Amino acid sequence: MIDTGYEGGFDKSVRKFKAAGLSFTDVKFIFLTHAHDDHAGFLNELAQNTDAPIILHKDGVKRLKAGQNSFDGEFPTKTAFIFGKIMALAGKGEHRFPPVDLYERYLIFENNEQYLKRSGIDAQIIRLPGHTSDSMGLLLCDGKLLCGDAAMYGFPSTGRQTIWIEDKSEFFKSWDTMIKLNPVKIYPSHGRPFAASDLEKYIKSSR
Repeated sequence: MIDTGYEGGFDKSVRKFKAAGLSFTDVKFIFLTHAHDDHAGFLNELAQNTDAPIILHKDGVKRLKAGQNSFDGEFPTKTAFIFGKIMALAGKGEHRFPPVDLYERYLIFENNEQYLKRSGIDAQIIRLPGHTSDSMGLLLCDGKLLCGDAAMYGFPSTGRQTIWIEDKSEFFKSWDTMIKLNPVKIYPSHGRPFAASDLEKYIKSSR
């Protein structure tokens, strides 16, 4: 299972599992693309219903324990800035989520440990820092790249950039990484899938 969602989303996840004829015992790994409120919001509840280990980058451990997004970085575009202010006015500007401290369950990604491949799952873990320092993605055997928030395609994204970037230099280095991987399609956590050529199109004007 890749990420969760906002706090309060667990029941919806249960219904989706049941509709697909699955149960949480079918989950062999939980893969966390990064420790933000919309990606780890009901991680505690999920962990209570499966014994699956949690794969995350080492920088995500401290962030999960804090239960709040980091505020390092900036809104990269005016559209993102306005959207962020609207979220703050709506009372969602603190980006808090239930703290997670499940260290005994963690598989820490630090030195390119390919936990999934070791277990017979043909998916490569890819470091994609920039949006956050702990951002990661998965390159599947069929060439699809699940990039987390290393890119977006949909409002309030502009030029495939995400709403928040901690480190702009690292962010676009991750775009270079994705382009070199030459995926058949990139699947962001927010918005529609898109071709890697989109990143090539926007990278020069955005850097």
